Formats: sequence, structure tokens, C-alpha cells
Amino acid sequence: MIVPNLVVADVARSVAFYRATLGFSLETSVAAEQSYVQGDDCIENPVFAIVSWADGQLMLQTAASLAGDVPGVPEFATPHLTGAIYLRGFDPDAVAAKLNDDAIVKGPETSWYGMRELYLRDPDGYLLCLGVPEGDWTGTSATSGPD
Repeated sequence: MIVPNLVVADVARSVAFYRATLGFSLETSVAAEQSYVQGDDCIENPVFAIVSWADGQLMLQTAASLAGDVPGVPEFATPHLTGAIYLRGFDPDAVAAKLNDDAIVKGPETSWYGMRELYLRDPDGYLLCLGVPEGDWTGTSATSGPD
């Protein structure tokens, strides 16, 4: 399983966004002094959390906390957009109805490859794409790949 660890400015705010907007569950939240709570109750002023939905997870961590864990990471790290996090299985139209227009980047619309998609930004500016297949799209290739 691949689990991205996103640097966020305010872990509690990010947890609230992913829970309220996308229906993620809170698995764990950690305070600066390394006390933690597992389950749905968020610890006060968390510096790290894990949220999950279906078979996927996201880790959310402050830059200062990550810098304390990994030598050489600057405490002032900010989100760096180099792509989008694609979350398959969310109803783009239902999520769009919960958002302010300024959070929506594109959509919801159906792509040429048969996915109903919505591009949006989370509170820290990360680009998320929510997609569900429409029609006969299966998400698999017709070819077997390299031999």
C-alpha cells in the first residue's frame, strides 16, 4: 500500500476537511509530546494524523513534526505541488455540492477516458482529483504490457 505523508499547516483543520468533505475516518492523531489517540476522537493540537477511506490512507503532518522525525527536512516546508492525488470511488457531484466554488479547480465533468472527475484543492493547496468510472471503463489496459 502506498500512503502519502502530506505536510500541512494545521493537522486538525486538515482532518476536519477530509472527514467532513470526503468521509474519511480518523485512525490516529498524535500530539507534539508524542502522546496519541487511536480512533475517531482527534487529540488536541495534533502534529500528525492518519485518515483513511476504503483501502487507502493519508498521513497529515506539520513541517516542524516531520523535521523532528527526519534529519535534514526544513521546519518551514510547505506543500509542493508536482501532481495530483487521485482518489477513485468518490462521487464528484456529491462532493462538489459540499464545496465553495473557490475550492473547485475543474469539474465535475466526464473525461474522454470515461471517468467522472472533480479537481479540487484541500485547505493546504494540495490538488485532489476525485473520480468514478462511467459506462464501460474498467481502469485496466487492453494490452498485457512489456514481456
